Amino acid sequence: MSNTEDSKTSQAGPGNLVITLDSGNLQVSYVSSMLRVLQAAVRDVARSVDDARDLFEGQPQPVLLLSTEVDGPDLNLHIFFADPNNSTPMLDVSAQAFDPFMVKFGNLLKLLPQPGLWGRMARRSGPSHIETETDRRLDELRVELRHFTKATLRFGDRSIAFDGDQLVIE
Repeated sequence: MSNTEDSKTSQAGPGNLVITLDSGNLQVSYVSSMLRVLQAAVRDVARSVDDARDLFEGQPQPVLLLSTEVDGPDLNLHIFFADPNNSTPMLDVSAQAFDPFMVKFGNLLKLLPQPGLWGRMARRSGPSHIETETDRRLDELRVELRHFTKATLRFGDRSIAFDGDQLVIE
């Protein structure tokens, strides 16, 4: 195995948040905007986790790195936190950030109005689902992911898939 394959294997591991997009005709502005919003949302969630808070309030903070893989029509973006000094993957920090991120994002999506029989959004009563800055960022991420034909986020055994007007949370 070559060094390139070794590093790809180590970076595309179980501690990664994986975003799968349809690789055909991706608009650079959509990808760029989605990654900016994703980074802000993940960092917000990480700052709220007791075990990771100190790492994200001090300097230098862990950096988010991206490793890509094309699998047929799919572009897989493997995202993980790494040491800012040597780019070594920080799997514990990634898990501490991505697991609650997926839970919060899934919970926010479950609170959104659902399409009715004729495509209109059913109204919900009660307080707005956007209550915090993190919720606002997660809602921005939802909007960005809707720009893609298909987009799936996976971490561990959780997944959130956008496919046209369909949304599947597992």
